[in-house]
Order: sequence, then structure tokens, then C-alpha cells
Amino acid sequence: MRAVRLIFCLLPLVGVFTLQGQVFIEVGPLMNERDAFSSVVVYGSDGLQRRIDYSQIKGTPFWSDEWRRGELFIGSDTSLGRYDVKFNLVEQQVHFISRTGTELVPGNNKLSKVIIYSRADSTKPEIIFNRNVLHIQQFTRLKDCYVQELNQGRVRFLKILKRRVETGDSLFGTLKRYFFADQTEYYLQIGNWIEQVKKLNEETLFYLLPAARLYKDWIKEQRVNLKKEEDCTRFIKHFNATEKTAG
Repeated sequence: MRAVRLIFCLLPLVGVFTLQGQVFIEVGPLMNERDAFSSVVVYGSDGLQRRIDYSQIKGTPFWSDEWRRGELFIGSDTSLGRYDVKFNLVEQQVHFISRTGTELVPGNNKLSKVIIYSRADSTKPEIIFNRNVLHIQQFTRLKDCYVQELNQGRVRFLKILKRRVETGDSLFGTLKRYFFADQTEYYLQIGNWIEQVKKLNEETLFYLLPAARLYKDWIKEQRVNLKKEEDCTRFIKHFNATEKTAG
């Protein structure tokens, strides 16, 4: 296992989140470097706290368990360079491998943006995690989370995902089991205009993006299911690429 160090400063108490099943998760203060990013502290209804290793929680805290090539940014658009990265959806933090091979995490949420590049083409973003999306804070209940840009272009499909820890009793109620669960919000951005997509379906998309109606035949031919995130992303990418010739 690689050594883990914290750069800039030790993480302060980032937040305490209320979770279903009377479980709370604490992000910091850190017990020690090794535990910093391999476990979380949870609080039960009994008021007692215990440190739970990620391996004891069903699921993964990461957007991807694999190290992916990404680029880190601070400020408005200042690049710190490209590194192997993982994005932690529980802590809303980026793990990266330094030039010396050490796993690091920036303290105090210093990063403003992270671009993760496509495996097939290292020049094309697969996904962007962005803290600087205009106007979205007036809509979202998931404050202090990165916004995921699922595509690029004039019309963008955006997602905010907060992964949390929940608990339940085992079959006979003798043991606690822990698992990750997601709270997700979707948005559509057209230029500087942003609107929440409260439900993924054809009706909502056509209402927010009226020109999408021109693609009904394509949607049917391609068997696109606009109730699914991946199909919405696929359609909006196609829409951006062909919009000028639509109709």
C-alpha cells in the first residue's frame, strides 16, 4: 500500500452529515496518515463513535476504483499538471500520485477543477469535476460538492453526487452492516442558463430543451432511453455535434 500524506495542511473538520439509519459520518480530524483515506468515523444512534475501514462498507467511496489520468486545477483555471487520480465521492476530495510515487490529497479543498481524460484519447475529457459552475448553488441541496460535467459543448448535462454511509441490521439483528448510498441531482446547462432536471425522462428533456424534439426519430432508431443517465449523456453529445443541421 502506498504511503498517504496530506499536503498544504492537515484536513480540518470538513463536515458532519446526517444520514439515514441514524448514522453520521465525520470527515476529519485525521487520526493518522495511514487512516486518513482508508476509513471513516461513523456515529450510531447510541452516540458512540467508531472508525470503520472502507473495506467493511459495501460498495466503493470512489468514482472509479482505478487510478485514472487527470489534470488538477486551482483558482479560475491554473493547471497544476497531470497525475494519476481517484475522486472520493464521500469526502469530495481528489487523491493523486505525486512525482515521487506518494499518494496525496490537497487540504482545505484547494482544487477548483479536476479533468479525468478518456482512456481511448488522452486529449479528450471523459468527465470534469468542477467547483466553479455558475448559478448552481441556488438550486442544489448538496452544498460544497463538485459538479460533474458529463459532456462538453453548448448544452451540458451536469450531475451532483454525494456518496454517504448508511447502516442496517444483519439478517438476525446481531450485527450492524454498513453500505454506501448516493444522493444525486441532475442539471441542464445551456450557455449560462442552468435548470434542474428533476426527473430523467423524455418529457422533462423536451421541455427544457425544445429543439430535442427534432431528434425523436434518432432517439427511437438508436433505442435511447432518456430515463438513464448514460443515454441522456449520449443524446446530448449527439445533439451538440449535429445541432446546426437539425430539422
